[in-house]
Amino acid sequence: MELSKEQYSLVSDYCRKTGKQFYDVELELTDHMVNYIEERLTEPSLFPTLFDAIKKKFNSSVFESIIKEKSNAIKSNIKQQLQAELLQFLTLPKIAVTFLLAAAVIWLDQNHSIDKIATSFIHLINLLNITYSFGKGKQANANIREKKRTLLSMTIIRIYHVAFIVPTIFYLFISFGVIFEITGNYYQFIYKMALYLLPFVILLNLAWQQVYIRAQFKIRKQYPNAFA
Repeated sequence: MELSKEQYSLVSDYCRKTGKQFYDVELELTDHMVNYIEERLTEPSLFPTLFDAIKKKFNSSVFESIIKEKSNAIKSNIKQQLQAELLQFLTLPKIAVTFLLAAAVIWLDQNHSIDKIATSFIHLINLLNITYSFGKGKQANANIREKKRTLLSMTIIRIYHVAFIVPTIFYLFISFGVIFEITGNYYQFIYKMALYLLPFVILLNLAWQQVYIRAQFKIRKQYPNAFA
């Protein structure tokens, strides 16, 4: 027997006050408890008894175990979604063009000695590209601002988002090194590798830009009540 709205609200309030976890985890926990009660509920009058029984059955250790299980499931699900979106963007033509660009950069550098001004300019263009990618778009920004409940799925996405900033910082230092003529064989090697890998970095950041924005909208659609 399905619970009424009032009964569902009682279970939801209990999970929110007891668990003190992310909103999406809270919903999963609530559904878990609701399913447990509904499987045993034969008539509405039994709800108080079943609700009290489940409170006793789900002590603090059991509660924490369920929360951990639900959290791991959400983490796994959002990571799979991000991976699928990323692979969907990285089509064969885009990868082929990226390899051709990388080959062109290597050929130009080895045969025509691209000077420091040109290469520095390329790195700065990359920095602007990544900065634009991390602009997230107006709609994605609005999505974050309007969030009124903390979501584990959005937290996971933010961790990946921050991770993609690392190449930005790396290329920024490389650009400054070229501009200020930092010398040394180790730096030249790093500089060459950074230059050759530049097309791949740009491709990945363009891919993440799309993945990030799509993920934001999917979360809003999946958890509408978490937003203003």
